[in-house]
Amino acid sequence: MSITRITSSFILIITAVQLGWSQLPATELFMINYSNVDTQFNLKKVSYLSGFNPLGYNNQPTFIGLDQLYISSDVYSVGVPEVIKLDLYDETLQRITMSEESDFSPSPLPRGQGLSTVRIETDGVTQTLWAYNDRDFNTGARILEDIANIGYYKWLSDDELAMFLLPEPFTLSIGNITTGQTRSVIDNIGRCMMQDDKGRLLFTHNINDTLSYIKSYDVENNKIEVVCQALQGSQDYVTIPGGAFLMAKQGQIYYFQPDISTSWTEVLDLTEYGITDITRLAYSRGRLVLVNTKQ
Repeated sequence: MSITRITSSFILIITAVQLGWSQLPATELFMINYSNVDTQFNLKKVSYLSGFNPLGYNNQPTFIGLDQLYISSDVYSVGVPEVIKLDLYDETLQRITMSEESDFSPSPLPRGQGLSTVRIETDGVTQTLWAYNDRDFNTGARILEDIANIGYYKWLSDDELAMFLLPEPFTLSIGNITTGQTRSVIDNIGRCMMQDDKGRLLFTHNINDTLSYIKSYDVENNKIEVVCQALQGSQDYVTIPGGAFLMAKQGQIYYFQPDISTSWTEVLDLTEYGITDITRLAYSRGRLVLVNTKQ
């Protein structure tokens, strides 16, 4: 599969830059189909997804439903990423946003109707969270109006989200969009935030340049626990059925099962496909979509 056909519709607005986004790297998307029993992984297929923009920026994939992805891509305007929807079944591309600014970190709204993104304001510094409903992508509303330094986020419920706040030491903060209240939890976190099947937030806590942990945070009880030591030199991960983690380093994928594994196990080597610098990951039903930074 190589998605090259383009279908344009819908319009929207947003932005982002401060975390090095002003100098966008050339990145590409791949989808890995596999099956596994514990650490025994069978690679079925590797598909190149970003043939529509081979020299540009294609990043931050998020599954919406079974066969669609939101991504941030500058396919329509070089150096100005917008939210794009990829249909993996039909192999089509749909433009969702269009602005002189840039859209990053697209995510479905928790109620399932609309889209949220990180927006960098026209000053090139202020980074805010915006929401758009699926009936009018031309206009949106700023969420948590007092927060102007958001780098990344993860929806936890209809009302609450976890935020990675700038500047260093990057802070984990929990915000409530109904009350408008926010509270800081811990400093020195990584950009990757997930939610486990118990509703707890999963995040990385960086101890120093060589040591970090994946930890869980129970928002209701304000309790942090260590899940496992993170793979050294990596910060992006996903969870798969059964509670195991997949984490990438260079061109390899590693596996860790909490309460069972004693160390990370390499399960897939993708270097023969030209994949040598994996960053973002997204998972759905035996499919792993990854971002590879082009060398």
